[in-house]
Amino acid sequence: MENFKFESEKIIKLSSTITSTNIFKNFDNYNDTMTISQVVRFFERHGLIFTKTMIQNYVRVSLLPPPVDRRYYTKNHLILLTIIYNLKEVYSLDEIKKIFKPIMDDSNTFDGAIDIGIIYSEYISLYNKFIKEFSLSIPILLDMASETTDTFSIDDKDKDKVSFFLTMLTIMTQSIATKELVNLVTHINSHEAQK
Repeated sequence: MENFKFESEKIIKLSSTITSTNIFKNFDNYNDTMTISQVVRFFERHGLIFTKTMIQNYVRVSLLPPPVDRRYYTKNHLILLTIIYNLKEVYSLDEIKKIFKPIMDDSNTFDGAIDIGIIYSEYISLYNKFIKEFSLSIPILLDMASETTDTFSIDDKDKDKVSFFLTMLTIMTQSIATKELVNLVTHINSHEAQK
């Protein structure tokens, strides 16, 4: 790593390529029910890996509603599995369960009174807006890291390494702060619900 070259332009370009197109699927016209084996194969075709055991565990811990007639999974199950797949990149199943709890505890969620499809569409829209804003924040973070690195008494050959390190730590701090906020909110909501 002697010839390390930190190129902020590459990070900016990479941040602008982050989208939801590979994560989220369009379920608008999907109304069939599937067995658990069909669900696993469905997601495999779309590049998302679930096992029967994983899905059964999600049902067992109330992260996912039970299958209809103890056997069939619906469009709402597929939507929730897709969201779970995305969230588990950062969050534990216990943390996701806390986020899902209000809708899972509401009997209206899966009898049609609350349209999971609309929530899903809005989530994708908000996700894309956030990702765009996130990519716009990267140049600011890079400038801040560069300005800070310039104040250090280090050789020019080491500034790229230090700037890269500082930038990555700062980007990671955003995800830490986000996760901490989610945990605080779910903790407070949990305590208020117990009163």
